Amino acid sequence: MKINLDYLKRFVACDLDDAALRELLAGIGLETAEMLTVGGEIVLDIETTPNRPDWLSHYGVAREIAAKDIRLRFVPMDLSPVELRTAGTEFAIHIEDPADCLRYSGCIVRDLKVRESPPEVQRLLVSLGLRPINDIVDASNLVMMTCGQPLHIFDLERLQGGQVRVRRGRKGETLRLLDEREVALDEGHLLIADAGKPLALAGIMGGLDSGIGHATRHIFIESACFDPVVIRSGARSLGLKTDASYRFERGMDPGATLAALKMALLLLERSQGHPLAPAFFQDVYPRAALTPAIRLDKDYPGWLTGIAIPEATCVSILERLGFMLRDQGGSWEVQAPSWRVDVSCKQDLVEEIARIHGYEHLCGEMPLSANPVLRIDRERGIVQRLKCQLTAAGFNEVINYVFQSPEENIMADPQGTALVLKNPLGKDFSVMKNSLLPGLLKNTAVNANQSLERVALFETGKIFGQEGKKVLESRRLAASVYGLQQRKDWRLNAQDFDFAWFKSQLASLGRRLRLELAFRRGAHPAFAPSCCFKVEAAGRSCGWAGEVAAEMRQFYKLEKPVHAAELDLAALVAAVPEGQFLPWNRFPAVRRDFTFLMARSARFEELGAAIERLHPGALESYELTDIFQGKVVPADKVSFSMAFTYRASDRTLTGDEVNGIHQEFVKKMVEQMHLIQR
Repeated sequence: MKINLDYLKRFVACDLDDAALRELLAGIGLETAEMLTVGGEIVLDIETTPNRPDWLSHYGVAREIAAKDIRLRFVPMDLSPVELRTAGTEFAIHIEDPADCLRYSGCIVRDLKVRESPPEVQRLLVSLGLRPINDIVDASNLVMMTCGQPLHIFDLERLQGGQVRVRRGRKGETLRLLDEREVALDEGHLLIADAGKPLALAGIMGGLDSGIGHATRHIFIESACFDPVVIRSGARSLGLKTDASYRFERGMDPGATLAALKMALLLLERSQGHPLAPAFFQDVYPRAALTPAIRLDKDYPGWLTGIAIPEATCVSILERLGFMLRDQGGSWEVQAPSWRVDVSCKQDLVEEIARIHGYEHLCGEMPLSANPVLRIDRERGIVQRLKCQLTAAGFNEVINYVFQSPEENIMADPQGTALVLKNPLGKDFSVMKNSLLPGLLKNTAVNANQSLERVALFETGKIFGQEGKKVLESRRLAASVYGLQQRKDWRLNAQDFDFAWFKSQLASLGRRLRLELAFRRGAHPAFAPSCCFKVEAAGRSCGWAGEVAAEMRQFYKLEKPVHAAELDLAALVAAVPEGQFLPWNRFPAVRRDFTFLMARSARFEELGAAIERLHPGALESYELTDIFQGKVVPADKVSFSMAFTYRASDRTLTGDEVNGIHQEFVKKMVEQMHLIQR
């Protein structure tokens, strides 16, 4: 919006210099994008927000300046010399649907001579980016830039049937616009028409055939308020954007139509050089727009902003902005002016008070508050922890479609019933996925084909199935590794991923959630029989892990083994214990080592289960430190070395106490697990 400073000061006697004025405007939300000098006139190019159509005029900006500076006063143009009286019956205005046009005011003026506008008007319009045409058209443009209300003026002699109708377009109708474009019309376009043909696109652009020409002698002036949604839709469908549509599609003031008519008549009187008496005037206002009163408690502005704003200040600011207040004791009943289409609740009123009072008064402090409706999403927090853990371990997250091919579904679960799409994008996307593993393998193949030696991926997403007519849906976490765990360098040899490394990462995930994951041998079609484990958490089955089955790996043309896991997030979340605070133990720990032989056929999980079962109260933690097989170890045995850490929470353990606890604990382990102590 371009604002001519000299013209602006006609409506608010502001003696601020240009820099101070720009700062004042910025303080109330009107940023100046550029300051120009056009033909000796200083012009501000102001950026406005879409919810403030009242700022798209000199009146709107002047009103804001006067509200900000209590010493100033907004003085609109004196329109008292102009009278609009209902006169003449030879013409009529009809609105077919009041929802399309809230108000339509019009008048007829006869016996005019089309001439050039006065030089000062031409200079003003040029400075505002408008091209002077003639005094009649220029008057309508100047009204729009002054008070924000677009007008349209028709050549009366080109109107048929003695009437103007506001109606929707009809299929097959066309209209030749002022820019000489011919457009096809339909029911989505709002028109101004006479008895037989369209005259103009309402609120957008007039028609060429009814426009003002050098021979025009009698005119009809339109001042209306149209439905912004209809105007916006019609302008976009035709690819048109005009000064009028820019304002109408943001919502116009229905109370401004008469004032705009009077202003146009006053400007025409000045250019024509004699008084003008309308030969016809009609104001069609089917359903008067009533702005609902807003109740504003007197202590609410201070409560919401956190600063003390005197009641007198609140009243003064709102009244200077055009609001009407009625004192109700502990509150005000506030009526918004018709041009403030953006104000609908008490929070809007407080925003106006704070804006004019000055944002610099707001305190830069964190408010103390409680939200009684806040609910922590436990699952989201757990999933976020898992993602952070995997990312820290060198995995990359992927996001895949929830569709895949039937072949991939069968490989992941041959016994499951696929959920088939009725209108798929293609065969490769024709069923809802029943596993995240195919997507990870596909991603792995793409990266491996790009010569990536190390591919570690994870994904969280939904899988789907069907049980009768019931659709099954669950969230899963899947991870996979392929290629080199360690690249060759001058210190280390190259090393491929193995399941031991991958399993350790899964165990770390469990510990991040305060869970000890157990891995039980099992059978699953997606994993190789030699390396397939059911994953359990707190005694519940929560997924599968192992080496991906050879046929599944070959389907994606992957040469090396792929180690992967797919976990049920709901089962994991259910197993996670509630968090609790554990104080730091200030007493020292004592470590004891234990080396023993165990049968090669026995599993380490069995040993871990025995330790948990026999767990002495002072045992804080344990870890496997070494595994050895060699000539000094029988062929059917494996040598294990473990470290056990003991600590008491209330005192320092003595060496004799620890020795006694440890020896008793080891004795029970040897007996129950048939170990050979070394």
